[in-house]
Amino acid sequence: VTLMKAYIMQPHYSRDTELSDTYFDYKLKLLDECGEDADIIVLPEYSDVPCVTATLEETLCYHNKYIDTLLSKCSETAKRCGANVFVNALSREETGWRNTTYCFDRTGSLTGKYFKKHLRPLELNMGLDSAYTLQPSEPYILELDGLRYGFLTCYDFYFYEAFPRIAKENVDIIIGCSLQRSDSHDAIETMCRFLAYNTNAYVLR
Repeated sequence: VTLMKAYIMQPHYSRDTELSDTYFDYKLKLLDECGEDADIIVLPEYSDVPCVTATLEETLCYHNKYIDTLLSKCSETAKRCGANVFVNALSREETGWRNTTYCFDRTGSLTGKYFKKHLRPLELNMGLDSAYTLQPSEPYILELDGLRYGFLTCYDFYFYEAFPRIAKENVDIIIGCSLQRSDSHDAIETMCRFLAYNTNAYVLR
């Protein structure tokens, strides 16, 4: 039996953007506190935008301010701890800005990106790239250290029809970067249990 240790980071949540520096620094502090016993580290959705924003212009202001530091820190932490690190932030792709989970392996190398399949109305209204979500697609699977990782991001968890297709990929662990605050903890836990049961996988959200 191989035991694995996961660090799940869920910082404070606020609509007061004046707290952005404080909340971002707190994420960096949490990364510094990860020990060398870590195997997997999962950060929340929009880790580059510490507080809720209303427009793409405002969102990109914080993204541009923090993204380089965030990704560098995640890479350094992955290498220092010998852990796989998963962090969600915006990514500029050829067709526009996408909600993206970045995957760093134990060497600190960026080994994959998962693009959120289901965007919330606020994300659509902000103008994030959504054209790719209208096309049929296979589950995104990443194999690291002999384990198969599947991915969902926040709102993706509500679309249960994806669960059987993910299960067919024989995943071991599902990574779910999330910024969900509208449902109760019990409801969110029920969704995750349902996903784990239907895919026979561990869920780290």
